[in-house]
Amino acid sequence: MSLDEQELIYTYQKLLRAFPEDLRIARPMIAMLRHRGDHTLARNLAMDMARRMLALGCSAYALAFITICEQLKHPDVYEIDSIRTMAELTHDAIQQDHDTKKFELIEALSDAEAQSFLQQGTLLKVQAGESILKQGEISRIFYLILEGEMCAHVATDQGQDITLTNLRKGSFFGEFACVYQLPRTATVTASTEVTLLAFEDRVITALLNISPESGESLIGVVQRRMVVSVSHSHPLFANIEDADRAWLGEEALLKEFEPGQSLLEEGHSNYFYIIAFGRAIASRDVGGKNLSCEMGVHALFGNESALLALPEGTTLIAEERCLVCQIPLVIFNTFSKAYGGFEDWANKHTVFRNAQLGADRFIN
Repeated sequence: MSLDEQELIYTYQKLLRAFPEDLRIARPMIAMLRHRGDHTLARNLAMDMARRMLALGCSAYALAFITICEQLKHPDVYEIDSIRTMAELTHDAIQQDHDTKKFELIEALSDAEAQSFLQQGTLLKVQAGESILKQGEISRIFYLILEGEMCAHVATDQGQDITLTNLRKGSFFGEFACVYQLPRTATVTASTEVTLLAFEDRVITALLNISPESGESLIGVVQRRMVVSVSHSHPLFANIEDADRAWLGEEALLKEFEPGQSLLEEGHSNYFYIIAFGRAIASRDVGGKNLSCEMGVHALFGNESALLALPEGTTLIAEERCLVCQIPLVIFNTFSKAYGGFEDWANKHTVFRNAQLGADRFIN
């Protein structure tokens, strides 16, 4: 069910609190307030945005909001003239890039496209302590936090419960299952009472089709989050610092392979790989006998690394759909030097795997 007008305005009000300088939220909200005849709120918001844009040095935007103030007959004529004078004086100056907090999900959409997208959500209330997503379950809903705080956490094979991140108003989650049609990778629990906007996966699919640029932005977020999630659950990265996890998330790519495809791609040197989801079979002919081993989640490989290389002549074929993190080898080399035990874990993993494949030499 689509949001009605009041619910849509409520959604924009909450988003504007999270992203008070985002034009893609302010402009449609002013238009909706004008449409329903609430000129006082509309002109007050326009004036507030004019002040913000002037303070940021965005004089063209400040002038645009001042024009709206005049159209709506804002009573503070003195401030309108003052903002216009300052904006015009700085209008031809070199505009600086400002590090403002923007709602990246709709950043590449037009105002109309963003409004259409948000209108397709459903408002939900979640009580503190309630989990809206559970690790491993199958569901296809994507969520946006309008109010409150939530915690994303994962259970490891060692029985630990690790917090991945704290999610606040303006944060979105659950997009991974919608994009890749896979089980939930984390549990998300309300830390406070929370108001959510929930979207079915078809809405995400429509967004990707409407705006490829916005789709690329969303995919980038999905991939970064997946890589960071892998770093929390993988024993190789147990001791690395949060800043290095962020580096990993920024530099790594997520590759998708269908059953029967080779995971050993040509022309991708200077990388190593970690299987994040799925299972592949490594196999090799030794003296006329075919030897093989299963490589599942957390398996490492990378033929450009002496430490991680598969034995010569090995093939690696996806037995089921696989998602693989492609990570620059420089990160592996850096972590090997910075963190004790990092290289030891990789070495033990490689020795065991290569022994199954009948390798006649091992890493010392």
